[in-house]
Amino acid sequence: MRWFSPFFLVLVCFINTVSADETPTDLKLVLDKQNIKIWTYQVPKSTLYGFKAVTTVKSSLAGLVGLITDTEHANRWLYRTSGIEVLRRSENNQAFTIRVITDFPWPFTDREALVDVRITQDPKTEKVRIDSSESPISANYPVKACCLRMPMVQGYWSFKPLANGMVEVTMAGHADPGGRIPTGAVNFLIQEHPYNSLKGLRKVIGESTYQKLQYSYIHELASAP
Repeated sequence: MRWFSPFFLVLVCFINTVSADETPTDLKLVLDKQNIKIWTYQVPKSTLYGFKAVTTVKSSLAGLVGLITDTEHANRWLYRTSGIEVLRRSENNQAFTIRVITDFPWPFTDREALVDVRITQDPKTEKVRIDSSESPISANYPVKACCLRMPMVQGYWSFKPLANGMVEVTMAGHADPGGRIPTGAVNFLIQEHPYNSLKGLRKVIGESTYQKLQYSYIHELASAP
């Protein structure tokens, strides 16, 4: 397996980091379908919206981390992802820099994002979080001929372990795709991308390829006595 995290993750999704302690208070539920809920919120000083999307799946935490970091098969489930290139990663595999190519609908030009990714786990709650933001070294890498580079990409995934092997999966954020794209089109993708990505995630996460994975830096929720 190769490594990355979305834009997300979401990497390909339009996301702006909202920390666990900074959840917007003006969330508006815009979709509740097939065990997937999506909220949007107004981003300060912007015409674009941010989003928070949540679902639950049966999975180990390591399985979810493995799925998110499996660059070779991201297009199986991550909506409109054309390709992911790992540019560098830390020795412990908990920090990465990646290039993500997003397939934008015609007639818009595809986008690329260079993002830094960091995987952490809360030692008390076992909650896993994968944060991503535009990389400060992006100027070292020329823009691919196929794409425009997104000027701002930040976001996160979180995996909160629940009882009976279930995990609450959250993706959230906002980004600026750059170029001349109508605000309405971007805000439409705010719902389309997370909904289809979470549907795709639920279809493949149960595969043994992911569920048999283990990582030294990921601890599973201890079973009740």
